[in-house]
Amino acid sequence: MVVETNDTVGESVVPGTEDYKSQEQATAVIEPRCEFDLPTEDAGEDVLPLLTCEGREWKLDPKGPDELLPAPEDLFDVHLAD
Repeated sequence: MVVETNDTVGESVVPGTEDYKSQEQATAVIEPRCEFDLPTEDAGEDVLPLLTCEGREWKLDPKGPDELLPAPEDLFDVHLAD
C-alpha cells in the first residue's frame, strides 16, 4: 500500500521542495491472537467455542452485552513488515 500526504511539504530550508508531497509504502501483517476448540457433538448446536486469546478466555455470547465480547485488538495483532 502506498500513502501520500494531503498537503505539500510547504516552506522548507531546502529550496525547490515546497510543492513536494511525502509518500511511503508499507505492508501490513495481520496475525491471529486467539485459539479455540470446537464444542463436542453432545454440547448441542447452540454452544459456541471457548475463545482463548493470549491466555484470556472469552465465553462468547452474541446476546450478551457488547463489552463482554472481544474487541478487534484482542483478536488480531497488526504490524508493519518491510
